[in-house]
Amino acid sequence: MKTLPYNNLPDFNNLFLDYIDDFDKIKNYYKYDYRDDNEFLNALIKKKNTYLKETDFSREDLCRVLVTQNKFFNSSEKTYEKIEQLKSSNTFAIVTGQQVGMLTGPIYTILKAINAIQLANKLNQKFKDYNFVPVFWLECEDHDFLEVNNVNVLTKENEVRNVSYFGEEGEQEKYLKPAGTIILDDKIEELKSQIRSDLNETDFSNTVFDYINRSYKAGIDLKTAFARLLNYYLKDEGLIFIDPSEKDLKRPLISIFKKELASYPALCEKVIFSSAEMEHEYDPVIKPKPINLFYTHNGNRYLIEPKDGESYGLKNSRQKFSRDEMFLILNANPELFSPNVLLRPVCQDTILPTIAYIGGPSEISYFAQVKDAYEFFETPMPLVYPRTSVTIVEKRVETFLEKNKLKILDLFHPKDTARRMVEKFSEVNIEELFSQYLDEVNSVFYQLKQKLEAIDKNLVNTLEKKDQQYKDSLNVLKDKFMSSYLNQNEIVTKQLNKILSVIFPEHSLQERSLNIVYFLNKYGMDFIQHLKDNIDIERFEHQFIETNFEAAPLNQETEKQNS
Repeated sequence: MKTLPYNNLPDFNNLFLDYIDDFDKIKNYYKYDYRDDNEFLNALIKKKNTYLKETDFSREDLCRVLVTQNKFFNSSEKTYEKIEQLKSSNTFAIVTGQQVGMLTGPIYTILKAINAIQLANKLNQKFKDYNFVPVFWLECEDHDFLEVNNVNVLTKENEVRNVSYFGEEGEQEKYLKPAGTIILDDKIEELKSQIRSDLNETDFSNTVFDYINRSYKAGIDLKTAFARLLNYYLKDEGLIFIDPSEKDLKRPLISIFKKELASYPALCEKVIFSSAEMEHEYDPVIKPKPINLFYTHNGNRYLIEPKDGESYGLKNSRQKFSRDEMFLILNANPELFSPNVLLRPVCQDTILPTIAYIGGPSEISYFAQVKDAYEFFETPMPLVYPRTSVTIVEKRVETFLEKNKLKILDLFHPKDTARRMVEKFSEVNIEELFSQYLDEVNSVFYQLKQKLEAIDKNLVNTLEKKDQQYKDSLNVLKDKFMSSYLNQNEIVTKQLNKILSVIFPEHSLQERSLNIVYFLNKYGMDFIQHLKDNIDIERFEHQFIETNFEAAPLNQETEKQNS
């Protein structure tokens, strides 16, 4: 397997890089070291001694809700076996989660789910006295619909197309309804039709789109569609889905919500203070609020804000509650309350017997700030395990790299790679030409400076500024010549752009941009098993997984069109 250190690739934040390469430097932000097997055991013992100790909510209650929910999500028998195991005090959860994105969202959603399954299996082998089950937390209460309503597909023309769903009412100015509760209407057929037309029709297309059609259809809400499709993709793996908006799952959170409402802005100030220390080296991800809770009113989700006279208001609304009113509503209808990003992990690990959370780079960064919230609510923080980061490399990519004597890393620096490729086909080396000229300019300015310094040192500073301005102008001119060069060598750049569309689409990692439907349509449902077989969850580098098998043949109609 080919891998690259994360620091060789773009867009990984510094805190995550240190989490991977220098854990001792940032260990104070976290509770456990994910590389140490003993730390899993420490997290397990801590969780066992504290889980649901001060609540009337029980493992039996949790499992009853999970059985009902997973039946609705079309889960397999293995999932119910895992839920049954959760009734035992010796069973613990390996949790991951994601917003309920369209058609499961970017590829990393699948990777997170696979990782939770793999880590649970690994721990079951290492700690025979305990059981570990994979759980997927459906982040369905978030109301940022525009973040989840679209999908990126690589078309048959090797272009990235973004396809969005807005429903019969069209695009709205503001979305306040929890995204997971939005019910799909007939407009979902247009999205599916667009995606299918963007892809080549293969021997696998009917199967792939049968799964999609069974999951995403009019009358189904987004969270259910998401869970059902992910279940089709990961059938018989025993992945447990949890919908946290369920009223019974909010009961064990009442004490947390009460403390946040009654003690504000204590948590906010605590997080701001520790985040200020982080800012010396890292960029904090979370901006805490005075009250880190939302309230659902008339189907819309509003941030709760403190008002004068011990009362509360809903942001961007005229709704107002006295302290007593708010607490009465909380006791009677806790399902109307939901945590923001700061409180969500605490709520998640209050409901579930979590010992490890599978998180991506951004999540790992915000967990550094969330440690304060765990301590504030006296909830054990789990071990935070980095999800596997993957780029899928097709045979055509390997062929392109070999033909042009490039390395996979070159594709993540497209501008330099394009320049080098163009120069191979050109008699003029722009970089060399401008470098030679710049050397001559440096020599002239240096001689001029030496001679003029004796006359007036103050004017030499002006000369140096003019020198830098001239060099900057040269660099701008060089870039313009390079752009012109690229246009003149259109064949070369077209070849490169086709490869970049699948490896580094729109200057983003493949796993963060593309939906997996492109690969399933091309290589079949067995492709997911191929991913599972080749991912190494104990290798903390970016992994390149080769397809290693032939793409599906195009059906006769598609072959006619392409010919």
